[in-house]
Amino acid sequence: MRPSSLRRFLAFWLGAGALACMALFALWHAVGLYEVSATEQDLRLAAAAARLALAPRAADEAAPGDRWSRVDGTSGERLAGDTSLPPYAWPQELKAGGAPALYYSHAGATLVRAAATPAYGSAGSDGAIVQVAEPYRLRLPAAAQLASGPVPAFCAGVTVMAMIAALVAWLARRWTLRAAHSLENAGEAAPRYEGPDELRAAFEHTHALHASERKWVDEQRRFLADAAHQLRTPLTVLRTQLQTALERGDDLRASLTDMVHTVDRTTGLANQLLSVSKLEQLKREGQLHLVPLAPAVRAAVVELSPLISRKRLDFSLEGDEVQVQGEPMMLGELLRNLLANAIHHSLPGARCGVVLRSGLPWSEVVVWDEGEGIDSAVKPRLFTPFSAGKGGVGLGLSICQQLAAAMGAAVSLHNRMQDGRTVGVDAVVRWPAS
Repeated sequence: MRPSSLRRFLAFWLGAGALACMALFALWHAVGLYEVSATEQDLRLAAAAARLALAPRAADEAAPGDRWSRVDGTSGERLAGDTSLPPYAWPQELKAGGAPALYYSHAGATLVRAAATPAYGSAGSDGAIVQVAEPYRLRLPAAAQLASGPVPAFCAGVTVMAMIAALVAWLARRWTLRAAHSLENAGEAAPRYEGPDELRAAFEHTHALHASERKWVDEQRRFLADAAHQLRTPLTVLRTQLQTALERGDDLRASLTDMVHTVDRTTGLANQLLSVSKLEQLKREGQLHLVPLAPAVRAAVVELSPLISRKRLDFSLEGDEVQVQGEPMMLGELLRNLLANAIHHSLPGARCGVVLRSGLPWSEVVVWDEGEGIDSAVKPRLFTPFSAGKGGVGLGLSICQQLAAAMGAAVSLHNRMQDGRTVGVDAVVRWPAS
């Protein structure tokens, strides 16, 4: 099972690593002690066998204990010594004056290490084989040897290092927790970062996301409050108009005309509120790529052609074939809003149109009309939601600004001047050259 936290992960691997180091060092030390003890036993057995070869009859005089002795003839008969030690099986390989043969055997039920050599020296010893054996357990290092020497010191050192590493990990965790705490309790201002440099980029990115989410929530809260207020107003007006019509009982045509106007205004507001809701989805899902502007403009003009016909406007579309970075749905919504705004502010029989331009350090689309122009008092709040000019609900231009920004463009409105007087309005959407 994987650890569920960094602290547990570090504790597990630090502890496991420390134990593994101590076990490997203890094994290495035990192997070294075994080699030393085995060499000492072999030397001891060889020396004892050499001494017994000088006086083979002494094998019968050996005291019982942790050593066995035996002397056999060349044909395998026992001449002296302990019967529990079996005769040497390869006497033909022994050479007089050569090194004793060392081998493993058994004495009764005990595993032993033995040395065998030809007897020499006294009379009657010709052709005899001398064997001396000790228990195998004497080759193993004693527990006291394992518990002494460098092993305890090494284990203590590894333990101290592991504890220091664990302390450092604990301090590092507190360090990151302080950074997380400061981020969680951050207000609108950027919090002071107290964590490691490796996490600074993630910290700043997370803070930026938090700030963006707070801003979006605040905007939505204000938007809902304004929308509720704006919807309440035309509904109240409509109710008043209905009551007036019921009380008067005559001249219903004028009252109904007022009601249709109020319903149209309410419907327009509801449609633009739906556009705002759709805008957020478009901004989150939109994938930008090169989009031709002319087909999008033609589609918007066709959709709004009933409004153009109703006002008998002289409409024109001119300019170059332009491609910009955008998203078809967002581009269509942007153009429809700007065109509807231009048509709304145009007088019956006037001119309006769209101009496409490229070849500059930017590409742009200009929606123009011959309206009355923008009042200097209204201009600073043109793109503020629910800050309508004459005859609007105040969401269209705000939506246009957000759509343009989502496609990397900028939208602006300017009074078109001629001979010192205002002759119309230009709505300009400009993309930087790609």
